[in-house]
Amino acid sequence: MTASPSTPTAVVRVVGIMRGREISASAVAALEADALVLAWERATPWRIAFTGLDGVTVGVRQLSLYLSSGDVLELEGDDSVAPIARQLIERACAMPELTRGLRSLGSRRGAPGAAHDTWFAPLLAAKRAVSGVSDVQRQVMLIDAANLSRAMAGAMSELAALTAPGDPARQRAVEAALEEDAADMFVALRRAALLADVLRGSALDTQFADWRRWVDALREVFAEADDAWGRCSQDL
Repeated sequence: MTASPSTPTAVVRVVGIMRGREISASAVAALEADALVLAWERATPWRIAFTGLDGVTVGVRQLSLYLSSGDVLELEGDDSVAPIARQLIERACAMPELTRGLRSLGSRRGAPGAAHDTWFAPLLAAKRAVSGVSDVQRQVMLIDAANLSRAMAGAMSELAALTAPGDPARQRAVEAALEEDAADMFVALRRAALLADVLRGSALDTQFADWRRWVDALREVFAEADDAWGRCSQDL
């Protein structure tokens, strides 16, 4: 494994347990896009995927890895450990693309137009706000499920007003239909809010695992909103 010039490396002493085997050996630690690689002098390199890490803790010259298997590895070195740790955290918690795979967003089958744009506007605003942000606590602040829930409810009110201008009774009926169509989306938003609370109080050794559960909940919000639009567009 050859690291790119922009990727920091560090010579470390690795101590701990991996797959039931006690480890105490020197290695060169480097990062790939989605993994930490430990290259040993006389053995096949280990590739530890970020998805296999529950969390990390960072000392001045030490990086502790808490693996999803329950194992813990301590990497001790010099000042070169700090850049490795910093980039690992940034890459492990990089927000993925939340709209990939959505069928209605931006597609012809999604009936693009003013109503379509109004429906998806809060979701796209949340996506833009968190783009490029790797700090977990800031991500949670920028995509607040309660705020997003209120924004989606506001979009429903706006759509009802556009559908039946000057007819309050008809507007209420349309809004009630939209709320029913989007019930699963609001359930997903409540779940995302609960997992965000867990993440806010997460310990460092479980933060990656808690972050992944929260991100999965966000993906579910976007997927349910996409599915809901197929139903909602029929009521407008």
